[in-house]
Amino acid sequence: MAGAATDASDRVAEQLAVTESLLAKERGLRAFLRSRSTRLRWGLSISLPIVLLFHELLRKRVSLRDLGTTRTLAGVLLLGLIGVVTHSALYPLPIERRAARLRSVLAAVAWCVPCVLWLAPETQGGGEDIWSSGFGVRSLACFGYGSALAAPSFGLLWAFDRGVRVPYRVAALAAGLVALLASLILLLHCPSTDRAHLIAGHFSIGLVWFAAVSLGCYRQLS
Repeated sequence: MAGAATDASDRVAEQLAVTESLLAKERGLRAFLRSRSTRLRWGLSISLPIVLLFHELLRKRVSLRDLGTTRTLAGVLLLGLIGVVTHSALYPLPIERRAARLRSVLAAVAWCVPCVLWLAPETQGGGEDIWSSGFGVRSLACFGYGSALAAPSFGLLWAFDRGVRVPYRVAALAAGLVALLASLILLLHCPSTDRAHLIAGHFSIGLVWFAAVSLGCYRQLS
């Protein structure tokens, strides 16, 4: 038993030495970002979503009064979850399988939780013709706007990751961050409360980003 423990310790030390050697050879902006402390990387990752949301608030396309109590509380929940997701993505990978599985569950929760806005009493059903060209254009516009503004946060988590190759765990959590942030941005940007539009233009962002990340990671492994 002692010999096995010693061998395992030696392997871990060797892997750390290799990783430190690779990091020491890196140069450029990403190498600088990856070398920052976890607290600083987390703070910078959170700052960008806050700035984007504050910008939407200043535009006043949708007032907080018009959101209603339920959607406002749901928005606060999503905002808090953004902090948890970014911290989990930037924190070192846990050795225990159970803790690693919990992070996978957290990524799935991040993709799905924005859908609680669909259940808010303020939303309405059957208000738009889903087969009309106007519905498709409006939904695509919201999808593109939310994805475009949330994409830099995805890139920031990628840049901050310390792994030699960004693992699926980080990419999945980053996709969850996109789903959360895009839903919050669109909550303040788009006044529509039609359920069909929310599904097609808002909540679909998380599903599409998850599928894209999964496909990209699968191709890397194959």
